[in-house]
Amino acid sequence: MAPLTRRAFVLKRILISVLLGVFLAALTSEVAYRWLRRENREPQRVQLIIPPGTAQKVAQGAAPPDIPSDMTFVLGDTLVVVNQDDVDHRLGPLWIPAGTSASLNLGREQDYVLECSFRPDNYLGLKVFQPVTLSTRLSGILFAGFPLSALFAVYSILIGKDEKRGLPA
Repeated sequence: MAPLTRRAFVLKRILISVLLGVFLAALTSEVAYRWLRRENREPQRVQLIIPPGTAQKVAQGAAPPDIPSDMTFVLGDTLVVVNQDDVDHRLGPLWIPAGTSASLNLGREQDYVLECSFRPDNYLGLKVFQPVTLSTRLSGILFAGFPLSALFAVYSILIGKDEKRGLPA
């Protein structure tokens, strides 16, 4: 090959490698995004309702069926605890008198284990995640796509050298 043609050939391989690497990174990122969709949303108000008779069930050692042991949130969510029971309850720093509600702003990304009075084990787990935005998705594609592209490019150049020497691919 002439020098200019060889250079064009290498640039074509590099371009194909970049496109392939970014495409595979985007595909992987999109599959992960779809799989984790439940936590990938805008912050919102989430209600937790303490149904009537909860204190009596907890005293008997039974878990109220409507109250999960763990809940998942995104950063910025507000947990609103509505007490429909005839007994006062607590959740971590919240005191929720009978027939009222209280709210807890989840402003830090972490796992909480809060003491509560409406579960038989006296604990409620809260997981708070950073919401996935378009910019974090694009960053993930770029951070994975370009190293993958570089590996494909190096591999394609090495294969090209082997082909030039007449070695089997």
